[in-house]
Amino acid sequence: MESFYIKGETLNDFSSVKNKKLVLFPAGQYTRLFLQYEKLDNIFCICDNSGEAQGKMIHDIPVVSPLALCEEEDEFCIIVTVPSLTNELSKQLKELQLLDRCELIVCNWGSFTAKKLYDPFTFENKQKNHTKTLLVLAGYKEKLWDIVFKRIKCFVPNDIDVCIMSSGKYVPELSEICEKNNWSYLSTKTNNLSLIQNIAIKLHPNADYIYKLDEDMFISEGFFEGLLNTHIDAERNSRYRVGLVAPLIPVNVHGHIRFMEKMGCLNEYEERFGRAYYDFNTHFGGKVEETVFLWEQTLPLDKTAKKFRDMPYSYSVCPHRFSIGAILFKRKIWEEMGGFRVMDGTGLGSDEFDLAVFFLSLTHFYSFVIAENVLAGHYSYGKLSNPALMDQFYDEHKQQFDILEE
Repeated sequence: MESFYIKGETLNDFSSVKNKKLVLFPAGQYTRLFLQYEKLDNIFCICDNSGEAQGKMIHDIPVVSPLALCEEEDEFCIIVTVPSLTNELSKQLKELQLLDRCELIVCNWGSFTAKKLYDPFTFENKQKNHTKTLLVLAGYKEKLWDIVFKRIKCFVPNDIDVCIMSSGKYVPELSEICEKNNWSYLSTKTNNLSLIQNIAIKLHPNADYIYKLDEDMFISEGFFEGLLNTHIDAERNSRYRVGLVAPLIPVNVHGHIRFMEKMGCLNEYEERFGRAYYDFNTHFGGKVEETVFLWEQTLPLDKTAKKFRDMPYSYSVCPHRFSIGAILFKRKIWEEMGGFRVMDGTGLGSDEFDLAVFFLSLTHFYSFVIAENVLAGHYSYGKLSNPALMDQFYDEHKQQFDILEE
């Protein structure tokens, strides 16, 4: 982990001290934050100069005075969670003749890497430590939750850990949904979409495959299996370096053309709205009439999704930036990127931009692969010129967005 330093050297992980006794210093918010992230079994105490803190327990770890460390016979490492206190602690350890018996590890919270990974959060952890996880960004489109989460519950396999994420807010309704479905719930203090995804991925260390959904994506049967099988097949048998796999999405600046070609409605679309292009410059973004047209061709969703599942297996490659509302990628991709950049503001779209830059650069050339047998619906794209019209369409056709009852 790049945000920690030991004797002036970068400490990439804690493997070098896993067999040593560890002490945290001091007792406070940064130590509590550290304990949220780092589940280390070899922390035997927390050291603090405050008489108020001494004698208390934090995460079942006792808080003691620096003087109490003199009773320890073995060597130990002290993790300083407040860098500005390092000199003060060093002087104390020297006076107690402990400085030569221990190593100091200083948390560098101000580093760029630390800012990408650390923020106060609430994590209601229900994960089973599967090798696949689904991360769902939610918290702002409550009117869609009943059907969106109903679809997730219906179609997600048992070997995938589900984590609902709300950035910058704690939403009791989402916590209740997660409790009811035995899913994890993560909320962060800071509202930044890249930051919360970095934290979620870090909190699921066993997840080699990561599905990510936005709260306005309507998945269909076979979504998870279809993306994974396409990823495995393209990785093994194609000449592409697979960066991520996405479903075919009608309301999408790349997917709309392939969808309409397969549905036989491209000519009608172009007669009404003009020529369609594979282009990230949003041809229909914000234009609610085009969005409604595409949904009219898609609904009922389950019936149309089955039609695509029954078509011959196929996938295509998107040559430009891709909208990432529903994707599957490997953890190693995120690690190679060094996580998503965390910039000022909410970070809306920055994760998408990061993937495009990383995939399409001269040094990488990873591909956006589209699984054309997997259909998913995107409620709307971009900032609609008349969102009330789309909301009206949704309310009038809600039954066709819902799961098709046999």
